[in-house]
Amino acid sequence: MIIKDIKILDEDFKVREHMNVLVEDGKFQSITKGMPDPEGREVIDGSGKFMMPAFYNTHCHVPMTLLRGYGEGLPLQRWLQERIFPFEARFSPQYKYWGAKLGALELMKSGCVSITDMYFDLVDYGRALFEAGMKANLSNGIVSFDDSASYFEDRSYQDTINLMQWIRDNESENDGRIKADASVHSEYANREKALREVFEFAADEGLIVHAHVSETKSEHEECKSRHGLSPTAYFEKLGAFRSPVIAAHCVWLEEEDIDIMISNGAFMSHNPSSNLKLGSGIAPLKKYFDRGMNITIGTDGASSNNNLNMLEEVNLAAMLCRGQSMDANAISAADIIKAATRGGALAQGRIDCGLIKEGFRADFILFDMDREHLTPDYDTLANVLFSAQSSDICMTVCDGEIICKDGEALFIDEEETIAKAEESFKKVLESL
Repeated sequence: MIIKDIKILDEDFKVREHMNVLVEDGKFQSITKGMPDPEGREVIDGSGKFMMPAFYNTHCHVPMTLLRGYGEGLPLQRWLQERIFPFEARFSPQYKYWGAKLGALELMKSGCVSITDMYFDLVDYGRALFEAGMKANLSNGIVSFDDSASYFEDRSYQDTINLMQWIRDNESENDGRIKADASVHSEYANREKALREVFEFAADEGLIVHAHVSETKSEHEECKSRHGLSPTAYFEKLGAFRSPVIAAHCVWLEEEDIDIMISNGAFMSHNPSSNLKLGSGIAPLKKYFDRGMNITIGTDGASSNNNLNMLEEVNLAAMLCRGQSMDANAISAADIIKAATRGGALAQGRIDCGLIKEGFRADFILFDMDREHLTPDYDTLANVLFSAQSSDICMTVCDGEIICKDGEALFIDEEETIAKAEESFKKVLESL
């Protein structure tokens, strides 16, 4: 397809006008002022539109859409122990499948094409995301309170192996869209033996490590009481940073933790909505940016957010950063958008994604800028960050394939998905 006469966010995160973009074989083939040969190609009029890289959500639990609103008003530990864990114990693989499809609708309509997700029954909900046309890095975060328990005897290990086998069996069709990561839920939800084994497995298999890190002050301080180390330092001691790491939340990092993250090239996933809603605190984003940490954006799950709207998350991240630091220029629109696009792609190991650049995979979104709240379009990036709504996204494209257009998913039966998700929630609730 050709998108003609379109305003774009180029590979340097600069706005360029009147460009013509050729997408073929899932990639950006040319991005020029000149018009490619239109013969045999779909031509899309880009006037009044803005093209930018799609979003990469680096921390979520997509099947938890079924727990939306369940457990309101509780802090993290009570929320988990009293509401979430008992509910999840009744989840069937089929429920996760429909929860994931429901989540995919939210994600793609807010411009997201790829997620880093931590949950269980990976093949079942991974298949739902694959069918929806999305990409995903999936992991099963081990939870084990037994000092002698082995990761290699835990369901999270077998779940990961099953996903790795599914990926091998579908290698040509999958083409890197669904990936397997290794994962630990957190320091507080595991013991040393299992943690060491997960980190060894990840290093041996070349997998990314995904974990909750210093989400709450109590989590952070209790880890120091147990081990004499912060969660970040403890994970380093056990070998986590032998692999690429995505550390979710990072609200309470200390200077030494920041040094560890930077020296190991780890990525922090900033989840402002969830951290605010659960009363966990506000990550000092300006400090992290100023120190040179790798910053990405995630929504967390729909049970703690309570939505998967990446555009809303990016807006909130920028607003909080400026308000907390009392600096109206604490973070630029280009920098926060880069964190949510290219930064997320790099965190997921998707080196050829996250930029509007020739030769890169064509993951992008189109905004309809002819809206009253986007007029005048004096500063396009400020408009997108501070004025735009997800309903302004008129097209979401993943690997060169349109997966959502004018607010409608092209590969998901929306009516069936909503009905099945509601039915799944009610069945679990009745069984409690």
